[in-house]
Amino acid sequence: MAFPIGPILGGWLLTYYWWGWVFLINVPVIVIGLVAVVALVPESRASSRPQIDFVGVVASARGLVALTYGLIEAGQDGWNDVFALTMMVIGVALLIGFFVWERRLTRRPGGEPLLDLALFESASFTWGMILAVVPILAMLGILFTMPQYFQGVLGTNAMGSGLRLLPLVAGLIVGAVPAAQVVKRVGAKVAVAVGFALLATGLLLGSTMSVGSSGLFVAMWMAIAGLGTGIAMATAMFAALVELSPESSGVGSAVLQAVNKTGGPFGIAILGSVLSAGYLARLHVTGLPTAAAAAARQSIFGGVAVAQQLHSSRLLSTVRAAFVHGMDMALLVSAGFAVVGIVLTILFLPKANT
Repeated sequence: MAFPIGPILGGWLLTYYWWGWVFLINVPVIVIGLVAVVALVPESRASSRPQIDFVGVVASARGLVALTYGLIEAGQDGWNDVFALTMMVIGVALLIGFFVWERRLTRRPGGEPLLDLALFESASFTWGMILAVVPILAMLGILFTMPQYFQGVLGTNAMGSGLRLLPLVAGLIVGAVPAAQVVKRVGAKVAVAVGFALLATGLLLGSTMSVGSSGLFVAMWMAIAGLGTGIAMATAMFAALVELSPESSGVGSAVLQAVNKTGGPFGIAILGSVLSAGYLARLHVTGLPTAAAAAARQSIFGGVAVAQQLHSSRLLSTVRAAFVHGMDMALLVSAGFAVVGIVLTILFLPKANT
């Protein structure tokens, strides 16, 4: 029940209260989760206590942190930022070192690696894991651009933005909940491909938006994209984990989550660059004071603020049209991610995943 009301509750808090409450409202949920685990989850133990792979822990953690931080910086400061590129190189190097160490430890007699590389001998796990990331990359086009569209172009507040995201959330739930049954009926290959096709369709429709697009049209394409995301992501995850043994399922789930969390900043870095390039390409600030022009180039919110301060309806229209152009480009790239997902599913995901 918490997921559907999340955008509304978060928007309501941002509109009327301190922004930090958006994070603090998760505390009761965590407490309830802890109580539920203690009360409901049965105890289980390995037959022997494994040793801790300290080298693997440090290398993987630092590698993921460096790579993720570099991607975030690239999205903010551009792909030519030296610090961002350096962090990404360090992160990739550490992760390569991690896999080399895990392979060495796997081959050592009595070795107990943090990551069992035998997981990747399963094509179902490997491609299910990869394909579970692609819907996240594609959906970020919506989550990254639409709140800015609702608030910067339409002029809604944070709560209004949250309400307008509900079609996306509803689609996600409708697509994700029956995922296991869908896979059993048609197989993971068909289910994932259909999910990506719906996601691509929704995003392609979204990429045709204009400043005057109707609310019904926006809700329709977001619901389609949400439905496709829910189907593709849930069925790909099911395909990744269905063939794992109970002993390997915990590590497999952890790998899946780590890859998913890394994919988010990567997608934002790419889509942020596309949105910015499209916005600046259509933004005309010739004749504005230097500070005002710089503020307008920074974001749509800066541009709207400058236009309102100058009481310039022409500049306001230009800023909003420029943002929608950049947003359409970002959504088109997101649709491209979904199309890549279709191709990878058809070519590589095994058929037998029931």
